Amino acid sequence: MNPLLLNTNQGTSATSWQDRLYALTSKPAAASHAPIKPSVVYEASVPSASATYAGVGAASVDPSSNDALAALMARNSASSQPSGLFAGLGQALLGRFSTEGADFQADVAGAGSADASVSLAIRTASGATVKLSLNGTQSGLSVSLTSDRTLSDSEKQAVAGLASAFQDAVDGLGKQLPTLSLDGLMAADPAVLTSVDLNASIATAPGVHESIALHTGSDSRSLKVDGAGGSIALNLDMSQPATWGNRTQRDASVASYLDQIDAAARRGHADASLVSLFKDGFSQLNSHYPSTPASASTRSSVRNLSGNDHAMLTGLADFDVSISQATQAPNPRQGSELDTFNYDASQSTALSGRNASDRHITQSQQSHLKASFHTSPWPDVPLNLTDKIGSQNYNYTQIDDSAHASTNIAYAKGELVAATISQDASQDTHVMKYMVGQLIDDSDTPSHRDATRDLLPLLTQNARHPGTAEEQAMAADTLHAYTKLQADPSRIALHD
Repeated sequence: MNPLLLNTNQGTSATSWQDRLYALTSKPAAASHAPIKPSVVYEASVPSASATYAGVGAASVDPSSNDALAALMARNSASSQPSGLFAGLGQALLGRFSTEGADFQADVAGAGSADASVSLAIRTASGATVKLSLNGTQSGLSVSLTSDRTLSDSEKQAVAGLASAFQDAVDGLGKQLPTLSLDGLMAADPAVLTSVDLNASIATAPGVHESIALHTGSDSRSLKVDGAGGSIALNLDMSQPATWGNRTQRDASVASYLDQIDAAARRGHADASLVSLFKDGFSQLNSHYPSTPASASTRSSVRNLSGNDHAMLTGLADFDVSISQATQAPNPRQGSELDTFNYDASQSTALSGRNASDRHITQSQQSHLKASFHTSPWPDVPLNLTDKIGSQNYNYTQIDDSAHASTNIAYAKGELVAATISQDASQDTHVMKYMVGQLIDDSDTPSHRDATRDLLPLLTQNARHPGTAEEQAMAADTLHAYTKLQADPSRIALHD
């Protein structure tokens, strides 16, 4: 039997979708009060009766139709988890734009205990704004989809095209340990949709929420996550497409940074789940760059970069990212000794000069790690710090690392006159060892190394003898490997 039809003896005429929704959510349950009838706040286009839902044997139901949404909300409203509360709803709502694009707004009373909200705002090239919100509380489930003006057919299709990507994002955030599935939203066509903003607040424990804010637009991308475990912040400057590399080059640079983040996490004893979110966010924000960067805006008129220029750059959009773990004080006898982890990295690129024949390119990368943590002095004995003096056997380590890399390229009258890549890295490790609360050793181990490569002779030789296409590709890969930011001083080569 079609659950959207009321069981009446008055023929087969369909009732309104609001009444069907009420019927689904108001069935009596043993030892429980009847739920409050859902209130429809606004529905821009509500069919009074549809033959699609008039018969039990209906063969096809549009998942974005009023009745299908009503049934989905009724089913989801009893869920105690965000994953069940919002299951399929985001995709169904945005999917409405593949047909009529009608607004929709409704509330359903429920018996679930999920505490979560997700909203999406989409700005089109014509200036229209589409807003979607999903909200779940102990009292029920509410959804809203609105557009402040009529969309063109191409805009409707572009909005509907994000339906699956939005649902992926919602499903990831709804997991018991929220995950990021945002790369599909990065694929929005900037020629039609100029910006996409996602905001969410998910209860991960009673009274504890994880908040997520994503923005992707023609000039910038950003992601911010705040929760009980700490926070991450990632910002990309998308305004200089002339400096971007191809997908292969960008993927190599992203992989290099993920290796750097992993190394910092191991060295600083970071929380694995927070680092995983950071890595996912960095990877996903750097996915799906616009396919025609030459047509995008740039702050410089110097556009015509050569293959060697690109090989000496990371290929990534400039960025500023950070991760900060929630501070803990695990030693009740030494409250000033804190467990911390803070890491940040950035890249900035500048193009200058009168024209492409007289241009100067500089790219700077940096990272900084500051962390502190307690460990057991014995590998096979777990740390167990209490207020008893006998438990005070531990090492307290403080880390302070920094790294920097810079690329400088200069042309005069069309000739390459300078090409250098510089690297420097410093690490400082301070360890205090305690036995039965007494400091028995206090050591500080600093290290530093720097190196500069002059690549002009190599590039000049390659220009005179370019070799085969395969050899040129290998030479470009070698140049690009030099651009990797290196935080470990021991891995910086003093000589080529």
